[in-house]
Amino acid sequence: MSLDGAGLEEVANRTARALDGVSEGYPFTDSLLVHKVCGRIFLVVNENPDDPLVTVKVDPEDADALVRQHESIGRARYFDKRYWVSVTPGPGVTDSLVEDLVHDSYDTVVARLPRRDRDHLDRSDRRRGTRGQGTASI
Repeated sequence: MSLDGAGLEEVANRTARALDGVSEGYPFTDSLLVHKVCGRIFLVVNENPDDPLVTVKVDPEDADALVRQHESIGRARYFDKRYWVSVTPGPGVTDSLVEDLVHDSYDTVVARLPRRDRDHLDRSDRRRGTRGQGTASI
């Protein structure tokens, strides 16, 4: 079942908050909740009910496929469009898709952290044996 705006926000926040080393705050505006791991952004949740969307970091090849396959996924506003996509409520935007996108975004950012930071994070398998295999919907 496709998520509405409140569901999209809830699933993204719940998924991010369950990951190790995550902090959150409002560094930009009162309605943009930013999730970071070791100080690096991996998820932005727009809490404005008139414009529900979440923004995640992706591999550039995955970004192309996601945009082609989902009408509710597009290049992110205000971010490097090669690496960031935004998800809005719509057909095909399910709990599992949002969870996978948040996990993949986290993994993408963690992979680029210095080893000393990566070594302190618990990266145990969080996704039914699929961790590290890319976005499941592609």
